[in-house]
Amino acid sequence: MKYLLLPFIIVYRIYFAVVFFTVLTIMYPIFWVLLLNDKHFEKVFRLKVFTSRVILLLDFMFLKKIRVPENLPNGPYVICSNHCSYLDIIQMYPILPHTKFMFIGKAELLRWPVLNIFFKKVDIAVNREKRHSAMRSIFRAKKEIQNGWSIVIFPEGGIPPNNPKLNPFKSGAFKMAIEEQVPILPITLIDTWRLFETNPPLTGMAHPGISRVVIHDPIPTTGLTKKDLVNLRQQTFDVINEPLMHYNKKAIEKL
Repeated sequence: MKYLLLPFIIVYRIYFAVVFFTVLTIMYPIFWVLLLNDKHFEKVFRLKVFTSRVILLLDFMFLKKIRVPENLPNGPYVICSNHCSYLDIIQMYPILPHTKFMFIGKAELLRWPVLNIFFKKVDIAVNREKRHSAMRSIFRAKKEIQNGWSIVIFPEGGIPPNNPKLNPFKSGAFKMAIEEQVPILPITLIDTWRLFETNPPLTGMAHPGISRVVIHDPIPTTGLTKKDLVNLRQQTFDVINEPLMHYNKKAIEKL
């Protein structure tokens, strides 16, 4: 069946890329001016929310929040989500439009055209191969938490090849949350793995559709110490994994 759909998949992936870079290119001058001054970071965040919504609308992708906590505070949090697709980053803004946040991402993003302006100015790029660079990034993230910003980390450390099955979580997000005594906000992205596959780049499945998301109750860290890190990491894994297994059981069982 996929081979019959392949021409449509390729056309849609090209269309998605054209929409993405066209919208960002149009908005680029506004972002560039705002990013000249750190005081405008919150305006940049609101503009990112608007831009993401435009991109998703033009790509015929529609977000459906199937669970949201009542009276969810605006943060700060360490936000942890499963990572299934490049689509995850775009969707995070309309998922949490009132919770100002920054991404922690790989240093390779600094080489991406248009996107690199954000990881040079607002979001935080981490070069894990260079200890001093990684430490500077973590220090900056903690400083931003203290300034009221939330930090988004994909604790799997990247997009796993066996989507939608979760990879084991790395410890960095939970260490940061404990040290800063801020809650973990778990998020489950149910459908992005099937809406826009990462690999292969040109022929991976991609199509319009509804993307379901679960925003879980925050997990408090007040009073926790490094001795609680493993339990906190496992608790977050289980919370994110439960709806992922519920809605994608057949796909996961085939892996």
